Amino acid sequence: MKILHLYYDLLNLYGEYGNVVVLKKHLEDQGINVTIERKTINEDFNFDDYDFIYCGSGNESNELFVLEDLLKRKESLIKAIDNDKVFLFTGCAMELLGKNIDDKKALDIIPISSKLTNKRYTGDVVVCNKEIGELVGFINKCSIIEENKEDSLFEYSFKQKEIVDNDYEGYRYKNVFGTHIIGPILVKNPNFMKYIIKLLIKDKEYKEISYQYEEDSYNVTLNALKERK
Repeated sequence: MKILHLYYDLLNLYGEYGNVVVLKKHLEDQGINVTIERKTINEDFNFDDYDFIYCGSGNESNELFVLEDLLKRKESLIKAIDNDKVFLFTGCAMELLGKNIDDKKALDIIPISSKLTNKRYTGDVVVCNKEIGELVGFINKCSIIEENKEDSLFEYSFKQKEIVDNDYEGYRYKNVFGTHIIGPILVKNPNFMKYIIKLLIKDKEYKEISYQYEEDSYNVTLNALKERK
């Protein structure tokens, strides 16, 4: 199985590389041989050659910088999406998947529009998805997202008062997941990690493995945030 860490050098804040490192370990525990490749602007690659494509959070100038490169690859990206490849874009990278960022055309994969502001929205959150369950994480962004409840990935169970722009968070299209939540989200949420692994291994039987430290960390964080609620 092949993992692509996209724009690893430009969208690399908050230790988000941990998503791919820990995912690799969990897949190997399932008996799967995994390789990680790292690609950035002006490098030759085909999205369809990978099983899982990850793109993380960065500053706003780098976000707009990589957008130009990503638009050139849209045909390859659409083909991979139609072939059920799994994508996870976290932090501001989610905005690359939308219709536009300010007046700049984006990929138009998910039905959102992003407006950059001078205000930064930060805070801890708990979100819920009917299939995945409750997730914990942190949001640090300076954008307003045009809300689309029908296609949203999560509904907030708890958010700090600084995060006031939307009632719903993240979007999913086929096996493309976009969320502003950082953490890293897969490391902090064993339920989401398990969900992604099951998508990746498809018909292969999933082996139940206990990761006690990850589960304990998740439960401690979730309970602490619920108490604040």
